[in-house]
Amino acid sequence: MSPIGALAQDSASTGGSSGYVPPDRGHPDLSANLPDNEVGTGTTEELQFEITNDGEITSGSGQGVTDAQSVTVEMDDDGPFESQVDERSIGAVQDGGVAEAVFPVAVPDDLEAGEYEVTLEISYTYAETIGTDGSVDRERDSETVDVTVEVPEEPRFEVADVNTDVEPGASGDAILEVENTGTVAANETRATITGGGGVVVDGEAAREVLGDIEPGETATAVVNVQVNEATSGGAKPLDLEFTYRDENGVQQEAEPETASLAPADEQEFSIQNLESDLSVGYEGDVSGQVRNDGPRTIDDAVLVVEPMSETVFIEDTRYALPEIEPGETADFTYPTDVSGQADAGDRQLRFTVEYTGGDDSPLQDGPHSERVSVEDRQDEFSISGDNVSVEQGGSNEFALEITNERSQTLSNINAMLYTSGELDTDDDEAFVDELAPGESAEITFDISATSAASAKTHPVELDFQYDTESGETIVSDTYQHPVDVRQSEDDGGGITGTLVGVLGALAVAGVGITLWWRRG
Repeated sequence: MSPIGALAQDSASTGGSSGYVPPDRGHPDLSANLPDNEVGTGTTEELQFEITNDGEITSGSGQGVTDAQSVTVEMDDDGPFESQVDERSIGAVQDGGVAEAVFPVAVPDDLEAGEYEVTLEISYTYAETIGTDGSVDRERDSETVDVTVEVPEEPRFEVADVNTDVEPGASGDAILEVENTGTVAANETRATITGGGGVVVDGEAAREVLGDIEPGETATAVVNVQVNEATSGGAKPLDLEFTYRDENGVQQEAEPETASLAPADEQEFSIQNLESDLSVGYEGDVSGQVRNDGPRTIDDAVLVVEPMSETVFIEDTRYALPEIEPGETADFTYPTDVSGQADAGDRQLRFTVEYTGGDDSPLQDGPHSERVSVEDRQDEFSISGDNVSVEQGGSNEFALEITNERSQTLSNINAMLYTSGELDTDDDEAFVDELAPGESAEITFDISATSAASAKTHPVELDFQYDTESGETIVSDTYQHPVDVRQSEDDGGGITGTLVGVLGALAVAGVGITLWWRRG
């Protein structure tokens, strides 16, 4: 351009003597900066980019031509990171102003320390020219900016393992293995550990001293955890915050960590093969098996039974169980009494297993509701013996067979025979040492009849005193058995007959007195 042309242009730009006013021309100039550019590995970090506008005026006063409108920021290249958002819209950025664009990015846990670049594309609209008549020439433009992100040389902590055998409803130790996965040592490391999801650590929070941890080394923290009984299944969070001193002795904070604590599975038991031989008015047994449904071997459990009926009595309700491995069973038996006022029918029992958790906390499983049947009252013995007979004025020895109808062995069985009226006995007692269920034994007595006894069938009565397997002594109800009195072949007569009749009458009276006295 010639000096004359240049002079003319300069004159035009200033208005010159002709009064010419040039239009406003210019454009924004956007740049990106990342004030906090350090990120930790194995985390999701928010990269907070500052978008700055340092606009440029080409001509005129520049009013409005340097402002950026409808600004969008796109992460065009996220480098080794994984951006969670592709684009951000940040509105207008005036000349000299600053706006923020936030991009969450996932940082790989195996990323080495060093500097990495990410690329942003910043797009915007602006008024390139604003004429003196108010006309506007708008343009859309973009700028590409590289920004450095740093993974610093520092300690980084990872909870390698959390182990506990505490189950819901219990408390005890949890062991945490903390590894320094960073590139430099952490000195005087401390961790603050808190729980969530129904897990409480040390009442509120545990503050543990982990000491000096070199890169690749681990430290162990043992904390007390309490797991609420109503806690649902699955892993629960443990939050850890770390402080340490760097190589210069300055206290620093490391990235927090969240670990998973999996409470032990809740111990469970079940009642199987429940049987009973209960009947109204008698003592019997309730027996069955306890199955350990896992997951642990239990060696100190107690089975507790609670009858839900006032007519069923169990004196010792606590049954100590042996060691039971998962999947195994243990037998139990409860001696049980049923009131004589009870009705036959089903009765409900509740079983609860008390045991100690892996941390020695007292725990229980149950109650488990089960039903047993109470049968109608039944005789302890059945009696058989045919053709028991005696002649008028004579005597006879006879045998009866008794059978144990109970489901338990009975011992020290003392049988008593009672006569009255025209019958008498000189041998009214018999003894059986022991009868197992369904076993029979023969007992013998003698019987006599007065000469005046009616020739017909007369009843005699028996009862039994015996001991049960639990050592209880019981007197049975009274049993009746028939005795046939046969007519005498010598029917008597005269004075002799009369005398025999009188003596017989006196004998009957004597027998009656004797029977009354023994039963009294």
